[in-house]
Amino acid sequence: MQLQAANFESPDSVDNTIAEQKAAQKTWREDLASKGLSFGLDYVMFGVASANGSQGNDVDRASGVARFYGAWQLTGKDTGNTGSLIWKVEHRHSYTQTAPKNLAFIDDVSGGPEGLGYVGMIGAAYSDQGFRVTNLHWKQKFNGGRTSLIVGWQDVTDYVDTYALGSPWTGFQNLAFQTGAGAMGLPDDGILAISAGHMLTDNFYAVAGIADANGQSDDIFDGFNTAFNESEFLTTFELGWTASQEQIYTDNVHVTVWDFGEDTRHSNATGEGGKGINFSASYFVTPQIMPFVRAGFSEGDVALYDKSISVGVGYFGLGKPTNNLGFAMNWAETNEVAFGGDKQFTAELYYNMQFGDHVQITPDIQYIKDPAMSNEDDAWVVGLRARIFI
Repeated sequence: MQLQAANFESPDSVDNTIAEQKAAQKTWREDLASKGLSFGLDYVMFGVASANGSQGNDVDRASGVARFYGAWQLTGKDTGNTGSLIWKVEHRHSYTQTAPKNLAFIDDVSGGPEGLGYVGMIGAAYSDQGFRVTNLHWKQKFNGGRTSLIVGWQDVTDYVDTYALGSPWTGFQNLAFQTGAGAMGLPDDGILAISAGHMLTDNFYAVAGIADANGQSDDIFDGFNTAFNESEFLTTFELGWTASQEQIYTDNVHVTVWDFGEDTRHSNATGEGGKGINFSASYFVTPQIMPFVRAGFSEGDVALYDKSISVGVGYFGLGKPTNNLGFAMNWAETNEVAFGGDKQFTAELYYNMQFGDHVQITPDIQYIKDPAMSNEDDAWVVGLRARIFI
């Protein structure tokens, strides 16, 4: 019997991103891939605007991200027990005074230009950080691919609370519909970490990880200092069920528990850190339609929300096989310690359209009811994302 390799990572992981682009690879890249070396490049632009800023004025932000990512399979080819070097380097830059990441509320509380006064994140990946390393690690598979161990600099959103529509490059833009649903403490993306996943049975799996809570993706080698001297960590454990080991994040139900260290730069108020539990369920009820329910409950001051519940649906292949639509709604209670425990309602609709083999255009609209730090009762937010990839 041939063993089926388990894929424990999110759709935004390096291996999964490359796999989605294989159809457009040129012959010379296919030759390299046959020898174990695969890579991709893309450039993503995102702009967002609203006529309902926190003071009632028009607000907008825009930025771009250049990414180079790849995987070099060096050991165990054709055995299922492969060992690979994984990398992803990026440059994130703003076209406007501040980046989309700051629009929701960061600019409002940091003396920047007017934002939305919304306790949340819209376009969290679109910052003005500059050069950064998001992934640089070794991935080793065991047991014919049923077990994976990753050591090095990692993006924790590749293995924590993943699902099919959570990628900021192809899916939802609001953090309420991404990893943790806003009710999870998250560190920077490229940090020293150890993570492991194992198929307990053909359908049940476990994923665990420990990551440096103070690491910085624009200064990865300082991670040796922050990890081993400051020693504050994000620890996670996930137990889940999946219908498919090849794409664990599609037909999937999982529960994730997490704990975030104290006195990190990610604390929003008192430095107490935090802990919590998250739940996610998604299932294809037809070959194209995937409804989902996601929720999170947290304590401490590192998460944006104490409570968050999201429901939505993805429609894959709407219009043509490469087009996808997502719609979701979220109710959240802001972190009481940091933001006062206000209630907010958010909805988002996007349509990711692919043109040819190398271009995706995604219009996006969001509605926010009762943004916690705004003079406005509600806000409409429109966005446009463009991705060019090879």
